[in-house]
Amino acid sequence: MSYEMKRFLVLLLIILKEAGPTEACGSSCSWYCDCSSRVLNSVPQDLPTNITQLTLQSNYITTLSPFDFSRYSILTHLYLNSNQISTVNMYGGVFYSLSRLTRLWLSSNQLTILRADMFVGLDNLQELSLRFNNIHSIEVGTFDATPQLHELDLQHNDISTIAAGVFANLPELQYIDLSDNDINTFPVEALSNLRRFNTSSGIGVDMNRNQMKTLPSAAYDILASFPNINIRGNPWQCDCRMLPFKQKMNGSHSFESQITCAGPGNLAGQSLLTVNPEDLICVQTTTANVTANVTANASGVSANSTPPRGVPTHSTPAGGSSADSTTSWAFSLASFLSGILGVVAGILLASAVFLAIWYRSTRKTSLAPSPSTAPDTRVTAWDPGP
Repeated sequence: MSYEMKRFLVLLLIILKEAGPTEACGSSCSWYCDCSSRVLNSVPQDLPTNITQLTLQSNYITTLSPFDFSRYSILTHLYLNSNQISTVNMYGGVFYSLSRLTRLWLSSNQLTILRADMFVGLDNLQELSLRFNNIHSIEVGTFDATPQLHELDLQHNDISTIAAGVFANLPELQYIDLSDNDINTFPVEALSNLRRFNTSSGIGVDMNRNQMKTLPSAAYDILASFPNINIRGNPWQCDCRMLPFKQKMNGSHSFESQITCAGPGNLAGQSLLTVNPEDLICVQTTTANVTANVTANASGVSANSTPPRGVPTHSTPAGGSSADSTTSWAFSLASFLSGILGVVAGILLASAVFLAIWYRSTRKTSLAPSPSTAPDTRVTAWDPGP
């Protein structure tokens, strides 16, 4: 056998060993099995039952079914990231037998909803990663089965709202990452529940790069209770809606310098901390009242807008034009319409007169006597002559 052939066979054996069947990832397992990148579409069931760490990342698993992990009951670390998991079967409890598990990674999958029964059995879970999924809904009670949770990673999902009781039973939580979602309203009630569990070290909350535009007055005290908070990268609108929050700001908390105005245009790029409260106004768009008297007795039309009580406003004409130009345009339109109506009325009147004349003329003609066609019976006197 030639030297080149021997080298080829050795390389072939190495390749076959690395890309061998499913059981190869358990051939040398003791306490840790690395079954990553094995083109698996389900959880292997032939691994040693005494393993404590199992890596199944970068495979093609789509569904987690009951009893998938029942034989691996002493697992402490389970890595399921970078699969295609969209379904965690709710019947029987997928993680019910994993009471010793402390770390669970489900990041980079295709989860959309976190159900209230999804994590039942994970009584000692401390770290849960759900980043880079398509999660848009979290049911109340989802984390009730994980009271020992320390870190919760939900970044890069599609979450827009957070229900009040979602974080109500996480007394050991130390850090929660909600960055890069679509949260559009500051979750006052949900974060108020977390504040109850704040220890001396404090809970870290990351809400960077969401879609929040305003902060209610109540948000100030909640934010102040978290020493590690990140609310940068939101499209803050520094108008009258932010005034109650601004009135509480005194520069004593780090989060106060994180609020950079995205609008309105005259305040874009400025820190809310340095903005004059008098500049926090809501622009009110109004339309001038217009009454047009038209020859056809058309009634005038008026429109107005009334701002909410107690809210600073500044009136500007619709579309940014002045009230005079708006009024002028409205009257020009009224004059144009009046002219059109006048022309139409004139045409109708002329038509009516013409028809009346034509009708009378036709009627007279039809009533006049016809020339007689009978022979002439008139008598002529005969003159015999001399």
